[in-house]
Amino acid sequence: MKKKLDGGLKKILIFFLFLIISSKNSYSSQILDYETEEFINEILEDIIKVNKINKKIKFKINDNEEINAFVDINNVIHINSGLIIYCEDYVALLSVLAHEVGHIDLNHITLRKKTIENSKKYNTLGILSVIAGSTLTQDPHFLQGSILTSAALSNQYIVLSKDQEMEADLYALETLNLLNTNSKSIQILLETIEHQLLNKGLSREQQRISTHPYFADRILLIDNFKDSKENNFNENYNERFNYIRAKFIGYSNNEEILKKLNEPFKTYAESIKKARNGKLKMSLQTLNEIIKSNNNNNFLLETKADILFSYGYTNEAIRFYKKNLEEDPLNYYAQIRIFETIEIKNLSNSDIEIIFEKNKDLLFKYFNNKNVLIKYIELAKKLNKKEWLEFFNFILSINNIEKNVFDIEINNFKSTINRDILKLINIIENLS
Repeated sequence: MKKKLDGGLKKILIFFLFLIISSKNSYSSQILDYETEEFINEILEDIIKVNKINKKIKFKINDNEEINAFVDINNVIHINSGLIIYCEDYVALLSVLAHEVGHIDLNHITLRKKTIENSKKYNTLGILSVIAGSTLTQDPHFLQGSILTSAALSNQYIVLSKDQEMEADLYALETLNLLNTNSKSIQILLETIEHQLLNKGLSREQQRISTHPYFADRILLIDNFKDSKENNFNENYNERFNYIRAKFIGYSNNEEILKKLNEPFKTYAESIKKARNGKLKMSLQTLNEIIKSNNNNNFLLETKADILFSYGYTNEAIRFYKKNLEEDPLNYYAQIRIFETIEIKNLSNSDIEIIFEKNKDLLFKYFNNKNVLIKYIELAKKLNKKEWLEFFNFILSINNIEKNVFDIEINNFKSTINRDILKLINIIENLS
């Protein structure tokens, strides 16, 4: 599991900054984990298929132990690591994802933006940052503070939001019925969230005035909506989810949840925990036993590589990343690890040129990944690619330049005849 600080473009960073200032449930770093992303993509594809949605749903996984998921203003679903940790099976995660997809499919973000545009009584920028996502655990105090200048408007907005949240709840339950699946884990997850809010000092009465339906009402809705006669519980999905969940628990050092895990997931989480606590030898011994008994799970090798890499055993780690990549050539994060550790000191220019060309897929997919950029700058310097060097340095400086300078620089680079740079410019402009 790898993490990278949100890089992105100037506009995106500014928007994220407003979110961080305005919400306790902000996200500061993104988790990059191929196994988890592939699994969530499959779950989303199931949701998309049964609801006949004709567009791709984008998502990000945030390093945040709050039990939370939300949709941002660009209709990207954000999934906190805490949500994965506290879901007792894949159905609980599926239900939350279906809820968030419901907000996107039902066009709720656009409707909320229109509500803002039609009102002149509050700070548009401030409220946009708060309502961009439909958080599961949103603090109701945000809607009672200075962001809303009118009590009447506050009530109007809360009613609108509650309606949308109930619609999204119904959408999720209808999705579960279409997939012929359900689980007690959904109710357990809601009860856990409510319990955590109570521990934070948010009484049930305070929860009632939040933008979300009251937990008791949501649980009652679930109980009364179970009209599916069969329960198509996917055991394969659940086993894969349990390995993913164990990995997140191991990295989080959440001892309370770890103790409740069944085998072999408990041992897997413990092996990661041991590594994080400085017990590398014990960690690898435990992990090797799990790998022996689960030799069809290629992602265990990636975890081993991540642990070795974190301890500075780069060559050993790369060996396992390469094994992982042989099994799944689309694992870009393993490819990034291999790419960023390439030693070019004693390589010929022709070999370096091959490396430069061979890894351009990483450049196009992860142009804002600092490790990828730094390695490409090293390659470009060795090959004396001046135009590329200027462009890479521009990308690295995006976070620190003003909007007008950004536009000027982009336009300057558009005069190039380098097709790859033009392709990257197009990617950047589409994201800005």
